[in-house]
Amino acid sequence: MGESTRNASMAEQAKQEFLEVIQVIAKEDLDSSVSLDLSHIGMVVDAELGYKNAHVLAEATHKVGLEMMISMEGTDRTSLILDIYRRLCEHFDNVGITLQAYLYRTPDDLRAVVKYSGKIRLVKGAFDVPKHLAVSRGAELDTAYCRLMESLLKAGHLCSIATHDESILNHAHEFIQERKIKQENVEFELLKGVTPNLLQNIHERGYRTRVYLPYGREWYLYLCNRLSEHPPNVYQAITDAVEHRHES
Repeated sequence: MGESTRNASMAEQAKQEFLEVIQVIAKEDLDSSVSLDLSHIGMVVDAELGYKNAHVLAEATHKVGLEMMISMEGTDRTSLILDIYRRLCEHFDNVGITLQAYLYRTPDDLRAVVKYSGKIRLVKGAFDVPKHLAVSRGAELDTAYCRLMESLLKAGHLCSIATHDESILNHAHEFIQERKIKQENVEFELLKGVTPNLLQNIHERGYRTRVYLPYGREWYLYLCNRLSEHPPNVYQAITDAVEHRHES
């Protein structure tokens, strides 16, 4: 985890860490992929530096048959992230992109990126944004997410449904079954340790599931964003902290 790296040397360190992770995943033959923020590897320092470092990592993952997933960030960076993603797709077919359902622009972004082969990960969205740029959280956002999800599923594109919202997960299952959509094009992704029972239920329904496993020292912003995206996470965090203290 990490974002908004402010100098080139820190971006280089982050890139090297990712390269080491890629080699370990390949050596251990793990069914895994690599997910990253472009600002972690230099995009905020210089857009071209971010692209060059992303290109190095995309090439490294491609060589060993792994997927690289690009995360989405604040709205002031959305266009730049999508521009870098498009440039990478000119050279690689193993790079995926994350889209945030709460942004009004996302339906247009989805139509633009669905033509590329990389997996599309759909999330609700976790960053504070001006009201004129995003739908309100709650029922309005749930509706927006489901519409985008249905469009993505009907397109038959590789996709990752990344949410802990049980009602949306159940809706996805019903939609897939009713439309007889190929399950091999779909996966469900949930955070490590959050609603593991939901993940197990999805897996038992025959779907491919993925656990999102973050690590690193730059945890504070990551934690705040996850709590914003799914407030019940705070209860899980408190439970984990109490259990850890009891065990130690």
